[in-house]
Formats: sequence, structure tokens, C-alpha cells
Amino acid sequence: MSELRKLKVTEMNRLTVEEFKQAQKLPLVVVLDGVRSLHNIGAVFRTADAFLVNSICLCGITATPPHPELHKTALGAEYSVDWRYFQHTLEAVDELHAQGYTVLAIEQCEGSTQLGQVALQPGGKYAIVMGNEVKGVQQEVVDRCDGCLEIPQYGTKHSLNVSVTAGIVLWEFSNRMRASGNLSTGC
Repeated sequence: MSELRKLKVTEMNRLTVEEFKQAQKLPLVVVLDGVRSLHNIGAVFRTADAFLVNSICLCGITATPPHPELHKTALGAEYSVDWRYFQHTLEAVDELHAQGYTVLAIEQCEGSTQLGQVALQPGGKYAIVMGNEVKGVQQEVVDRCDGCLEIPQYGTKHSLNVSVTAGIVLWEFSNRMRASGNLSTGC
């Protein structure tokens, strides 16, 4: 067996916050529709940072930085990833549509598309809406979206944690968008 050595943080060549702000981002926005857990919100920030997501829309009861509990999981990503607050998620969806984004709810719906089957358009801009931990994405928001994506699940539970879902979906979008060279400049 070969010997594997963990890298030190100083060997990972990560971007500074300033470099992150200037870097090309994925034309991808995460919309949090009434997410109540500060840990989930922080984890979404951290994952958005990892995949160079353009920005996050925090909507409704979703807490905003600065907040010490959010910071515990974001670990500073709340400073690198651009974000905006909207009192109502529909306002964020309407604004994203006006900016040319295709808005997709991550939700179990009649006629939803399995995540692995989603067809992304080259050069397209996308927003993904993640819902509340108990109620999911509000029906009125689903109604305003361009479609729904669903992560296949094979066990007894009907849903995944919001931050886990964000990680899976952002990983899938990141892989597909990078493969097609679909990067944009900042927010």
C-alpha cells in the first residue's frame, strides 16, 4: 500500500477572500427559501465557496450574516460568497428571471426531473431553490420556478438535510458547468 500524507492548509493553495471576489464564478445562484437552521445556512455558504457559486439569496426567515452560529459552519465563507436578503422568495425568483436565470426548485414534485437527468444549456445561468427543513420549497415558489429537480433516494426517508442536498446539487452543477466551460465573472 502506498503511503499517503495529508496536505497542510498552507499546501492547498486556496484563494484569499479578495482573490475569490475577483475569480470567475459559476453562473449559479443558491436561493434559500425559509431555511431556519443557522448551521444549514452556514454549511450552504461553505459549499457555495468551495464550488465558486456566484451568490446566495437568503429569503424569508433565513438568517443573514453576521451571526456567530452561522459562522461556526460557514468558517468565513459568509465573507467570500456574495449574498442578498429578500423578504419574500418570490421577489428573488422574479429578479433572477429578469436577469435571465433558469430557476429550478429542488423538490419532490409531480413531473420533477431526476438530478442526473437535468439538461443544462451551454452558457446558461441557473438558480436552485432549497426549501425549509420541514415544509420544503413553498408551493407558490415551486409554481413560479421553471422546473423541479429531485435527488433519487432509495431508503425509507423521504428527504435529505438541506445542507447535504446543497452539496449534492452544487457538486452536480459544478461538474457539468465546468465540463462545458460555463464560468462567468463575479456577481
